[in-house]
Amino acid sequence: MHHFWIAALLHLHWVLTVAAVPVPGGGSPKPSPQQPDKATSLSKLWNTQGNKHPTVFIHGLAGWGEVKPLLGAINYWGGLNTNLLDMLRDQGHVVVAPNVGPLSSNWERACEVFAQLTGSLTDYGVARAAQFKHARFGDNHTGNAMLPSFAQNFKNGAATASLVKINIVGHSLGGPTSRTLTHLLRYGSADEMAACVKAGVVCSPLFWTNKTQTYVNGVFAVSGTLQGSVVDDFLQATGGRKQLVKALFKGVVTVNNFKNLGIWNLQLGHHGLGPKKGEEFGDFLDRICDSDWYLSKSNAFFDLGVANQADPVLSYVRNVPETTYFSVAGVTTNSLLGVSLPQISTLIVLSPFATIIGTYSNSRLSALWRYTQSDWRQNDGLVMVASSRGPVDGFQSYEMDLVSSDSRALINSAPSNAPKKGTYNYVGELSHTDHAAIIGWFDIDTRKVEKIYTNIMQVLSSLSA
Repeated sequence: MHHFWIAALLHLHWVLTVAAVPVPGGGSPKPSPQQPDKATSLSKLWNTQGNKHPTVFIHGLAGWGEVKPLLGAINYWGGLNTNLLDMLRDQGHVVVAPNVGPLSSNWERACEVFAQLTGSLTDYGVARAAQFKHARFGDNHTGNAMLPSFAQNFKNGAATASLVKINIVGHSLGGPTSRTLTHLLRYGSADEMAACVKAGVVCSPLFWTNKTQTYVNGVFAVSGTLQGSVVDDFLQATGGRKQLVKALFKGVVTVNNFKNLGIWNLQLGHHGLGPKKGEEFGDFLDRICDSDWYLSKSNAFFDLGVANQADPVLSYVRNVPETTYFSVAGVTTNSLLGVSLPQISTLIVLSPFATIIGTYSNSRLSALWRYTQSDWRQNDGLVMVASSRGPVDGFQSYEMDLVSSDSRALINSAPSNAPKKGTYNYVGELSHTDHAAIIGWFDIDTRKVEKIYTNIMQVLSSLSA
């Protein structure tokens, strides 16, 4: 019974979680392949010096960071049988994994990542707080910067000329959270700056609009919900979302007799939704799901709706021209006669959602009109291929073999021209790979997922600094 509920929790992510000029919502022919005898590294192939920027890993909804493994054994990045972050550290990379609100909006999650990286008070913004009627500040991380060198960028009240940049890897909802954070680190927020001036208060550096360069060098979205997930639209329309969230969370909490799950700091106190003294986690979850916040536009459920992507609350985010973006999609379905059905290897708890996506039709959902049925119906059990490839404003095809067994094979699979900045370079599909397998959950043989993240880091570290 314990194992059933552990598995159920791990798959709560249903809730969460080309030419030089990209075609809006679509792709274009991939660049010419590299000649195998020309380069000995990706940086040489792309004519760069590479970079050693630290990499920030951002989890999806209902996920967790590095505070501690779930139930003492399950790493978000690696699952039961490997710790991908430690593996990457052993390879010489600097990596961190913040613990952000598992039910929160991309805006709030971006603010939480920034506060943890810089060791500061979480500031959700004066204008944002007024708009959604919550407190301005959240958890205080002062003195506990995950990346002290990155924090130095924002000392003394102005962006420094000597930049310390980061790379970002985001899984599932971590994909659009990464994009939101990258946008804010480059452009800030004019609304927030104006609200701070009007209120006579100091604005968070995250919202400064006088930045002249990007602080994010590269972004890699792994099965990212970059255009939402029709699972969310379907369950919202059928009334099933709230019931399933409650059932899964309550089951895990009850079976494991947890009173206070420190691993899940829901970070909703600014909405007046902190746990009460002596309150069972299940009762706390009831209050959350029955609150005004749950029905607002300031949570992950809203951000995951395909129908909501054109709403100004989300559509303000744009790609940064100086940042190089990548994306990869997992696929665990087979397309047959216009529908996509789960493969036999799909985890059993993901199969129903793979079927929902694979057979989904909604003539009123105009976002679907831009794509073929196959684009939307092929999926990883929670996210459609069309959503994982890139946001509404497009992507370019840039196929690479992320399961290459060594550097030479990865180089040989890469296009000869450097990836284009300011758009998502879609490296392709990982076949027979569902939403959980792409981060290593339940993998007995961890070699495939270890290759994927070794290669992702090689790609990011080969970009120009």
